[in-house]
Amino acid sequence: MNILLILSLLIGVPFGYTQYSINKIEKDHPPTGQFKTIDNIKMHFQILGDGPVVVLLHAQPSNLEQFNKLKGILKTNYTVISIDRPGMGYSESLKEQSPKRLMQQAKLIRGLVQEITNEKPILIGHSYGGALALSYATQFEDEIRGLIVINTASHAWKKGKPWLPFRIISNPIYGKLFTNTFAMIYGQATISSSANSNFPNNQAPFNYAKDTSAALTLRPKTLESYANDALNLREALKLQQNSYIRLTIPITIMAGDEDTVTPNKIHSYVLHNDISHSRLVKVSGVAHSIPELKPSLIKIEIEKLLKNNY
Repeated sequence: MNILLILSLLIGVPFGYTQYSINKIEKDHPPTGQFKTIDNIKMHFQILGDGPVVVLLHAQPSNLEQFNKLKGILKTNYTVISIDRPGMGYSESLKEQSPKRLMQQAKLIRGLVQEITNEKPILIGHSYGGALALSYATQFEDEIRGLIVINTASHAWKKGKPWLPFRIISNPIYGKLFTNTFAMIYGQATISSSANSNFPNNQAPFNYAKDTSAALTLRPKTLESYANDALNLREALKLQQNSYIRLTIPITIMAGDEDTVTPNKIHSYVLHNDISHSRLVKVSGVAHSIPELKPSLIKIEIEKLLKNNY
């Protein structure tokens, strides 16, 4: 009896705390945009400004709030569509759990964009969002005006052992138990420092996690989507990387000199070599965080791309 009581406390208390935390997180960080259902998946997005259409695809894990600084700069000259990728923020997740997830996300984003506008957009993707933008471009190149990828993932890297939390979350036996109990406690203890590796000197800006609604990632379904995306990314890039050479639209590749998250020698520099007409822009002092630290440079590159003034 005592063992059962101890087990129920060990599981029941963290489970109850997780449910309480989910409600509090969603109350503190409610949806800021609109919803549309595409192929039976409810997608959350935000539209700001007026002018040529720009679509923003955020990193991993994150949500459309990641681009708040960039949106503030762009909305005076552009129609800015920022999207919660499937499974992130307030967009529903895909059921697909194979490397085809990236391709299917691109198809969903394309369907959403077509519902919103008849204009050809400029796609802007950061990190995982860059990989997604590349997938979109390789499938639907004639439907977009240009592409800007920032600190992007683009090519398969040397295979290694996945991060332990991803292995736990994706486990079919105890994964859901973890995401619904101890993951919330662990995540809340580490969330403030979790983004540090993206920034120079391993130091995120003050209140970065709060300002970008990062806590939304700690919800069980979002964690599961995050792990599935991460575990399948390497093979997804393998499926698409040989198609980059065929792209002909204007493409700008922005790379932080000190980026250790998506190292340039594996991703951005190789992508630039694959796409001979692409423009490579090296940015210092930003590590993996050009959108957060130097968003005005992205606006300059949009203007150059529109003029095709490389």
